[in-house]
Amino acid sequence: MLFKKAEVEEFLKTLKEILTNKDFDIDKDLDILFRKKNESIDDPYITSNTLAALNYDKEDVKNELLKLKIFNYVETLVDIKDISGPRLYVFIKEIGKRDVYIKIKIREFKNKQVFCISFHFARFKNSKYPYKGVV
Repeated sequence: MLFKKAEVEEFLKTLKEILTNKDFDIDKDLDILFRKKNESIDDPYITSNTLAALNYDKEDVKNELLKLKIFNYVETLVDIKDISGPRLYVFIKEIGKRDVYIKIKIREFKNKQVFCISFHFARFKNSKYPYKGVV
């Protein structure tokens, strides 16, 4: 599902406010899913292997999240593990000359927690950017 431009911009604004808040503790407030249970450790398209290939840590992921723009937006998904919870926002961003698939949500608005479900090299070429060309 696609969200209206204003809704995606509001998400990005809130995300950036959380990540730059003086009380934000990267160790407890940024949760990264390094590998899903059904993913092979040898799969080059899992988060842990992408982070290793990019030589990235949590701080680097945070910095890339802060750089997300409306034109990186791809779609919004329902979290099948938490249907009534916050939506998952999908972005694709070029990092190191490769597209990186990023799926995130703000898990806790009150406690300012961000959950990064995916941060891995894109498996497929995406051609659908609803706000491509928008600054």
